[in-house]
Amino acid sequence: MKLGMLASFALLLVFGLTTPATAENAAHLKQLLETKQCQGCDLSGANLAGVNLKGANLQEANLKGANLTGTNLNEANLIKANLSTARLQNATLLAAKLHGAELESVNLSNANLSLAGMVIANLKNANLTKANLIGANLESANLTGANLQNALQTTANFAEISGNLQPIGIGGVNLRGANLSNANLIGANFSGSDLSGANLAGANIEKASFQNALLEKTIMPDGKPVESSLSWRNSK
Repeated sequence: MKLGMLASFALLLVFGLTTPATAENAAHLKQLLETKQCQGCDLSGANLAGVNLKGANLQEANLKGANLTGTNLNEANLIKANLSTARLQNATLLAAKLHGAELESVNLSNANLSLAGMVIANLKNANLTKANLIGANLESANLTGANLQNALQTTANFAEISGNLQPIGIGGVNLRGANLSNANLIGANFSGSDLSGANLAGANIEKASFQNALLEKTIMPDGKPVESSLSWRNSK
């Protein structure tokens, strides 16, 4: 009996089934908090809720599963960072750089992404409910299965960027070539946005607004492409 118990305990140690260790690299976390410079750092699972990380360099950092609820990431460099399954609800990412970032299944509900750059970012199954996307650039981004219910895109707003108040939201959102297939777009406001070449096949666009939006060669929820914004409106 004793030998069996010892063998079981040994297996637990081998396979890491004892008390879980902290996921993030402690030295990297310290470096980030002290310098805001942490390119390529391992911060997976880190608790950074409410922390001021404005202008931080987190390029190619691993923030998978991190808690960034209410965190200030204005103007942060998150290019090619891994933020999959991270919690970013109520976070501010004004003018943040997220080009090529991995954001699958991330929670960005109520987040402020005004003027954020997310070209070629992967936002598959992301939660963007009530997110502020005014002036954001999502060209060629993957938003397959994302939830953009009641996302805000073109309401006039003012934001503090580098200490200066600047008007934003004039030109809508750049979603040219974005993949929005099967996305939840209920009540989303795409007024004045560029959806040219975007894929909305299977998306739910109930109560969504496309006023003055560019829809050239956009694939609509029925799977059919439209030649132009005018031709689609005339078919409604």
